[in-house]
Amino acid sequence: MIGWLKRRQAGEIRVLSAAALALPLTQMALRFASLPAVRHRLWRVLSAGHPLPPESRLSIGRVLRCVDVASRVSPLPCACLATALVAQALLHRHGYQARLRIGVRGSRSGQFAAHAWLERDGLIVVGGPPALVAQYQALPDLEHLIV
Repeated sequence: MIGWLKRRQAGEIRVLSAAALALPLTQMALRFASLPAVRHRLWRVLSAGHPLPPESRLSIGRVLRCVDVASRVSPLPCACLATALVAQALLHRHGYQARLRIGVRGSRSGQFAAHAWLERDGLIVVGGPPALVAQYQALPDLEHLIV
């Protein structure tokens, strides 16, 4: 991790720091508050509603890499929903739109499972691989309900 940090520019370190702080807090908040409330607060804290000027933005790949690194070193295991919410807010801050998707599946034994992921231009950018996501029946687009 230290070697990776030494090769990063200041913008990446800021995004990594924001993700590292936001992921465990979002994970905890989702246990006590509604999805719309958590998302609203997260977007305010990360200034997602105020995209950076183009010259200050990181590439989509760099933003996603920072979120991935932060999720792997988080003191709390981060569920897919927390990771997707933080990634979506940071992507939006850097000028990229991604749609939050939630899918469900059941089993013959009656167990229920859910999964969250982000899509951009029809591609899964967080929460993949596509084979995993294909196991879930995507719910109708819920973005308008959680803004």
